[in-house]
Formats: sequence, C-alpha cells, structure tokens
Amino acid sequence: MENLEIRLADKSEMNIGVALLQEAALWLKEKNIDYWINWLDPHHPSFNWIREGFDANQFYFVLKDSKVVGMFRLQWSDEQFWGVQEDNAGYVHSFTTDRQHQGQGLGRQILTLIEEMCKQNHKRYVRLDCGAHIEKLCQYYENAGFVSVGEVALGKHRLRLYEKELIEE
Repeated sequence: MENLEIRLADKSEMNIGVALLQEAALWLKEKNIDYWINWLDPHHPSFNWIREGFDANQFYFVLKDSKVVGMFRLQWSDEQFWGVQEDNAGYVHSFTTDRQHQGQGLGRQILTLIEEMCKQNHKRYVRLDCGAHIEKLCQYYENAGFVSVGEVALGKHRLRLYEKELIEE
C-alpha cells in the first residue's frame, strides 16, 4: 500500500473538504450524473450536515506526501440513513478522492484503511451508501467486497445501502 496517512480533519479545514466534494460534483456533472450537485451551491442546506460532521470530529483527510488526496466521514451510528442498528458498524459518508489520482487504486486503499479503523474500534461491519442509479459506483463497491442490503429514499435520491463484514485476522 502506498504511503497514505489518515488524520482527523480540523474544524477549520472544512473548506478543503468542501473543495473535494465540489470537485467530485463537477466530475459527476460532466458525466451527466445528477448526484452531489448540492455541493456546488454553498447556500444549500446540505452544508449544515457537513459542518455538523466537522464540528463532531467525524471527517478524516487522507494524505499522500503531506498532500490531501482524499476524505471521508466516519460515524459510529447513522439513524438518518440506516435507522436504529446495533452498535457494530462504522458508517462512511462523503468518501471522495482527488480526481488527479483517478485510476491509481487510491479509493480501494482508503477503503482498506477505513476497514482497519473500524476493526480497531471493534466494529463488525463497514456500511456506506451510494446513488442507486450510479451503476458503475455500485459495481465498484461490490467489487470491493460490499454487499447491497437495501435501498432508502433521501430527498429526491434513492440510495443503495452497502455493508461489508469485517473478518478478524
């Protein structure tokens, strides 16, 4: 695995996280995928969700050679998307990588690091969601070992829920 480092994002660094989300939104828009488009409007109510995550110390940056190349939000519960669950999973949101590293396996490496973080916190599963209509992304998660366990409607989007069982080594 490349020399990747995960560090907790500071509350004052929300602008870096928003920039990564906006970069991903523009990339999706170029592909005619109407998803994450809300990140292009700084007045959209979704920014409160991001702010809450930064304030709660749930956002992490991934660094390579001291440069931020990815980001994710990791929560230990997620009733908004998953309802009430046992306390046995880490929930990943806002997972994105710098588009300059596309096709280099960076996303898969970060997912592996997230799995390790969840194991260290005695979690049995990693759970995440993605737009149900983005087949290529759904396939990406399935190829990474995630299993589709349902769908949920959130606003105008249908999200596919995925989980991966973590095997103790």
